[in-house]
Amino acid sequence: MLVLEIKSVYLGEGDVMKKILVMPSSLENLGMVLKSDVDGVILSIEHLAVNSNVYFSLSDIKSIIDLTSKEVCVCINKIMHNEDLELLESTLVSLNKMNVSKILFYDMSVMSIVKRLGIRKELVVFQDHLNASLYSNNFYKNRGVSYSIITNDITIEEVNEIGKSNKLMLIGYGYLPMFYSRRYLVSNYLDYLKREKVGNNYYIKNKDDRYPIVEEEYGTTIYTKEPINLMNEIDRINVDYVILNANFTSDREFKTIMKCFIDGKKDNMEHYTGLMSKKTVYRVEDYE
Repeated sequence: MLVLEIKSVYLGEGDVMKKILVMPSSLENLGMVLKSDVDGVILSIEHLAVNSNVYFSLSDIKSIIDLTSKEVCVCINKIMHNEDLELLESTLVSLNKMNVSKILFYDMSVMSIVKRLGIRKELVVFQDHLNASLYSNNFYKNRGVSYSIITNDITIEEVNEIGKSNKLMLIGYGYLPMFYSRRYLVSNYLDYLKREKVGNNYYIKNKDDRYPIVEEEYGTTIYTKEPINLMNEIDRINVDYVILNANFTSDREFKTIMKCFIDGKKDNMEHYTGLMSKKTVYRVEDYE
């Protein structure tokens, strides 16, 4: 049974231009978030989600819903296999009976089951690097998907253009997955070296850069060397929701980050913004 202690946290006052959702990194972090001025949380469901530091059962999610008036969204972003479909369907039926606001999904099976069973929850397509064009966003919109989590791999201008005709969410802060493998890469590597695996969080080092690599039940993910942070750009990006991901960030630091996004504050620091401030230009050579 989930036991959640909530302590009061003051994060200041400010006008929120966009709604803010947080993906928590632990139960303690979740408690802090629920007492803040963010609009809601995104909870990853155990056995049906990946890329999270903490997973929740259906009973956990029901308990959290009873604790808060904030939006509670759930994340089902695992690539589904045939053996997952029975659990996926029963989970979606249970979620339909709860006061869950939105369901984030990666695999098309989620959209198919929701439509077949007439489940009345807002769907949010969440495909990391894939959903990058106006055409793909329109495709999901025309099939009843309410929101798209737009990739951070395109420019702010391109996001704004897509946002004119689509409801969008965007990762405003957090380490981004760069590479995923269904294989257990860390265990295989350590087995080859005949070394024991201790814990679950490791790094790949490239010169002076360290990239988090995390092995989970359903595979291995490598993340960016630093978190994307759009606090200085977010006021000029046309999205409905901003998502803050607390993974790999201390509670103290994340509290400060939340406060900046809530209050709309900027700083003089240069933050990693991925490709959002850089246009990708392909130059084709001339051939005779």
